[in-house]
Amino acid sequence: MLAWTHWRIYLGTMKESYHICFTSHGEVLFRDEQDHGMFLNLMALRGYALQTEILAEAQMSNHVHLNIFTDRPMLFASQLRASYTKYFNSRWGRHGRFGEKYTYLMKVEGFNHQMVLQNYILRNGLHHGAAATAFGYKYCSVRDMFAKDIGLWTEKPASMTRTEMATYLPRRSDFPDHYRMNADGVFLRQSFMELRRAEQYYTTPRNFLFQMNRLTDSKWIEDQEKDKTGVPITLSLVERADDNSVSRMLNNEFARNFNRARLQDMDVCRLIDKELLPGYGVRSVYALTSSQKRRLAWQLAQEFRLPETQIGRCLP
Repeated sequence: MLAWTHWRIYLGTMKESYHICFTSHGEVLFRDEQDHGMFLNLMALRGYALQTEILAEAQMSNHVHLNIFTDRPMLFASQLRASYTKYFNSRWGRHGRFGEKYTYLMKVEGFNHQMVLQNYILRNGLHHGAAATAFGYKYCSVRDMFAKDIGLWTEKPASMTRTEMATYLPRRSDFPDHYRMNADGVFLRQSFMELRRAEQYYTTPRNFLFQMNRLTDSKWIEDQEKDKTGVPITLSLVERADDNSVSRMLNNEFARNFNRARLQDMDVCRLIDKELLPGYGVRSVYALTSSQKRRLAWQLAQEFRLPETQIGRCLP
C-alpha cells in the first residue's frame, strides 16, 4: 500500500522522507506569536510551490524540526529560511543571515525509522522542558494529530476571502483554494499538512497516545532494526546534542522538574519588547546600543533572575 511506504511517485519524480533542522543558538527565531504564525504560513507556501508534503513540525525558540516528503529537500529548506529571514529582518530592523549557516538534512528510510522521527519531532516541547507533556506545547503539529479521536481542541477556520487571506502573506503569494486561515491570519495545519498520512504510521489513536507518552528506551532502536535499512534514529542524532544535553532531555520525559512559572524564551522576549524596551526609545532590540544592551541585560539578571544564556538569546 502506498501510504505505508517511505516513498511516493508524483508526476514521474520520487519523493522521499527527510528530517530538516536549522538552528539559531545565538538568538531566538521567534519573538512572539506573529513570528510563529508567519513561519507556519511561509512553510505552507513553500510546500505548495515545491510540491512538498509536510508531515510533522516543531518550532522551538532557537531551532526548528521538520519532516517532509520531497524530491528537493535543500531547495525547500533554503527557500523557507530565506523567506523567513527576509520577514524577520524587515519586521525587527535586523540585518544579515539568520541562524547558523548550515541546515541539517537527514534522509529517513523505513517504516519504524519514520515513526520514531515523528515521535521525536512531536515530543520536542517535552524534551526541551517547555511543557509537561507533548500536548502541552502549542508550536508543533502534535495537537492536530488524531484531534477528533482523542478529543483535542482544534482551531476553526475564519470566514475569509482569498483577498483577505492574501493581506496576511507576502505579496503575490500563491496558495490553493482549500487552504484555510484562523482569525489571526495563520494557515491551519489541517488545511496544508499531510496529517492523515502522518497518522497512518501509528495506525490507531491509542497507539499514538502511547507513543507520545512512552519513555525512550532501547526498544526504539530494536524496532528500527526491523527495517533493515539505515542507522537507527536517536535523540542525539535528531538533536545533534552531546551526552549531557541528551540526558537532560530524557529526564524531561518524566516532567518531574517541569516548572510552569519558569519564563520561556518568548515570555522573556515579550517582557523586553512590551514592557522594558519603550523606556529606551527604540522599536526593536536590534536598535539598542551596546551600553543600552548591557544595562538591560543587567536589569533582566538582577530583577528577574534570568540565566545569562537565555538573556543572550532574547537580547542578541
